This record gives sequence, structure tokens and C-alpha cells, in this order.
Amino acid sequence: MDLSSNTSRLILAAVLTAVLFWAPLSDTKADTPGAVKAGDILCFGTPDEGCSFDGRWLVLDSEHTNTGDDGWFAVSLSLIGDEQGQPLIFRDIGDVTISFSDRGQTWAAAHPGATDYQSSDIKQWCEAFLAGHFTAAEQDALLPAYKSDDGIAIPGFGIPLPGAAAGTVDFDPVEGILDGDRLFLLSAEEAANGEYGFTDNRSRVALYKGKAAGYWLRSPHIPTFPLDVGFVFSFGAVMDYPVNGKTMFSMDTYARPACCPDPGKITGLEKLSENGDVTVWRVTFEGDDPNDRTYDLSLPVIGSVPDIQRIISIALPAAVAVVLILIAILTVLIVRHIKKKRMKTR
Repeated sequence: MDLSSNTSRLILAAVLTAVLFWAPLSDTKADTPGAVKAGDILCFGTPDEGCSFDGRWLVLDSEHTNTGDDGWFAVSLSLIGDEQGQPLIFRDIGDVTISFSDRGQTWAAAHPGATDYQSSDIKQWCEAFLAGHFTAAEQDALLPAYKSDDGIAIPGFGIPLPGAAAGTVDFDPVEGILDGDRLFLLSAEEAANGEYGFTDNRSRVALYKGKAAGYWLRSPHIPTFPLDVGFVFSFGAVMDYPVNGKTMFSMDTYARPACCPDPGKITGLEKLSENGDVTVWRVTFEGDDPNDRTYDLSLPVIGSVPDIQRIISIALPAAVAVVLILIAILTVLIVRHIKKKRMKTR
């Protein structure tokens, strides 16, 4: 009996067994929650062309929720309107119009809580949207968020303006602004957080049916504008806007909700496409049938974004300077005219 030959056969068999055993594991490892990274796109929920919901979620953090707990933090890739595809408002306060000269102080004093997120129309919309576009298992897989927001000052136009003496856009702190919410709006701080990929205006731009538009944030402005809440303009700047969307100029306003998916409740993760560093995943959660819904695999194309803040920060001082010069010239002309008139009367 050739022992060395038998030993060789045994070693070869062991190696082949190990290869066959580990090969499937290495293949499936790529399709586990650990493969998902920030910047990837998750697909879950039922797409709805009527409100422009495409079921795609941009992963902002693949390790923690927005409260720092274990989980994921994601925001809808595209903007969403109401069931008829119309713009959404933060709160219906009627036809109150806000301007620099009338910031709504009188109305706000008579109607406290206008900027409160928990009692807002947009919060109720989030709840209804969650119930209508997600299966029970998908709803259960979104972790409830409990969070208080700190106050924050966002760089504005960089020049003193009525209600913004420091040239910044300032938001109030709010205790318990998220109270078990599974679908909610971003805060001003989250929308300006570079760790979430929001490094500049362009990174915040989102599209509604292929066109850049503005979307609401949950953060209330400080009392200098008592009817304003946080808002991301179509060109990506974090600013503030009246809760009913009525001001000196108007624009379409939509929702870009966020959520905290629980990766521990994922039972299926299918790679649909790869585009550069971005992987698109179709997700099935525990307790659900396999997710076989069809999702758009194209990535949004964000064109060039004008730096409105910089343009205004340059143009406004120049305009002010021109006005001052004109006032000075007019003053000199008036003084000369008065002097000539006096000389003629002598």
C-alpha cells in the first residue's frame, strides 16, 4: 500500500472540499448588508409615478443612524410631491405672505407653534406616505428615531440683511423634535453635514421629475423670521422659507424624507447595477416576500449649479456702493441748486 499516494489524495480531497465549501460563501458575502457603503442606493418601497416616488434611497451613513446608534441613515434620492404630483407645504397658514418688511411677527404671535415639526402638515404627510407606499415589513424595518436638534448657524449670503445681521441663517434648537418617527425630514445640521456627503451646494441638489427643485427641512428659524423653517433651494443652498411657501418670490416646494433602515432585518440584498463607486441594491426585509419590484437604475444628472450666494455677496455690496454714490451725487446737485437759488434771490 502506497501511504504517500494515499496521503496526497487525502490532502487533495481536503483542498477541493475547502474550495467548494468557501466559494459559495465568498460569492454571497458581497450581497450582505456589510457590502453596502455610504453613497450607495437602496431600493425598497413601492414606486409611484403620481407623486414621483421612485423607491430609491441614498445611503448617507452605512454604520450609524442619525442618532449615532447602530444602523443606516438614508434619504430619498429624488424629491416627492403629493398624490397628484403637486408641491407640498410645511404648514397651511393661509395666504400670509412674508417679506423683509413684514416677517409675520403679528400672525406668529397670535398662532404659536407655526414652525413646530411634530404638529406640522409635512409630518402628517410623512406618516401617510409611509403607510401608503411601504409594506408592513418595510415599515417595521425602519428604526424609530428619537432626537433633539442643536441650534446651528448656516453661512448665508455673508452680508448683513434684515433679520440676518450676521449674514448667517440661524436655526433654533428643539428638544425631542423626532419622537419615534420612522420617516422624517432632514434637519439643517444634517443637510449641511459634510460627513453625509453634503459638502457643497451641488451635493444637496435633488430633482423632481428630472428638474432641480427645493425641499423642506424640519428646523425652525430663530424668531427674527418666526414663520420660517429650514429649506434647501433648487441650487442647493441651505436657507429658510415661510412654512406656507408664500413670500416675495415663489417656487415649487417638495419633500425629501429620510429614514434609518435596520440592516439586521435584511433577508435579501440584490445588486442591480454598479456605476462607478455607486452600487444600486434591491432590498428585501424580514417578514416580506422577495422584493421583485422594478426600480429606475439611471442615476440623476446634476448639471452646473450657480453659486447664488457668492454672486449676491459680490453684487449686493456693489449695488449698495452704487446707490451710495448716486445719493452722494444727488446730494451735491441739490446743495448746488439750493445755493444757486439763494444767489438769485439776493
